[in-house]
Amino acid sequence: MSDKVLIIKLGALGDIVMSTPLVYAIKKHHPRSQTVLLTAIQFGYVFENFDGISIKTFDRHSLYRTLEIAKWIRSNNFTHIYDLQGSRRTGILTLMSRATFRVGNHNALSYTHFPAAPWKGQQHIFDRMCLLLKTCDINVHERRPILKASKVIENKISSWLETHSLDTDSYVIMHAGSSPLKPEKRWPYFSALALYFQSKDITTVWVGATDDESLNTALSEVTGVNASMAFNIFELAELGRRARFAVTNDSGPMHILAAANIPIFGIFGPTDWSRNHALGQEDNVIATTRTKLNETSLTELSVETVIDVISSKLFL
Repeated sequence: MSDKVLIIKLGALGDIVMSTPLVYAIKKHHPRSQTVLLTAIQFGYVFENFDGISIKTFDRHSLYRTLEIAKWIRSNNFTHIYDLQGSRRTGILTLMSRATFRVGNHNALSYTHFPAAPWKGQQHIFDRMCLLLKTCDINVHERRPILKASKVIENKISSWLETHSLDTDSYVIMHAGSSPLKPEKRWPYFSALALYFQSKDITTVWVGATDDESLNTALSEVTGVNASMAFNIFELAELGRRARFAVTNDSGPMHILAAANIPIFGIFGPTDWSRNHALGQEDNVIATTRTKLNETSLTELSVETVIDVISSKLFL
């Protein structure tokens, strides 16, 4: 009987994006298996372009739907389960599956394979997940998110740039927002930074989702182009590939733009940058302190400091 593989990754957006190289590595390890990826309903489209992987979504905030998913997992007789979420709920779902090969993040009854050292936030989340897969001899070689652009997307970005009179390398992408639940992650001086870039003939493109629209509207009235809700994640990654660099708070767009292979200056204050920085961008972190975790407010991180860091890296 061939392998029947279930990969579990429910959220959030940044973690979903970071998981794409892991999902790719798992599928490469099981090339002829039937593989299903279970995720939250709003994230299914992230994995639609992965060859040989079916997508199953559900409302993860609904107890009823979670119970339905538990029955679905048990009835499908998966042989291998890779729990990349690592929550108590997904651990229970994994245990109930009856799969004989169960990979997870903790030394628990739910899993047959797990890292020897307990998880205490001692490393980047991506590195921890790589360690998880290494317990079953799966190596992750790609250290950037995998967000490929179709020809349609490439043409859309070209058209958008032409409409706004922007050339490749003539603009910076900035995301000044954050989760509405974590306003302390917002650096308050993005408008002053954008004016500095304007003095260097670099246009700011303000990106974000619905929650960022009012903020981006206000910022674009100072300078730059408001691109709120203009792009999905694949389009944003492609926009990033044509940008000169990006500056963001600790947010989902920061992780998406890591797929673009440009400098991304992630601004961190009261969060642990060592666990959450954009993949491949550790050297471009701008933090209130270089210690891993601090309680310093982002208001204490001056515009001059941020400009000095970016200028020293890019020779502006």
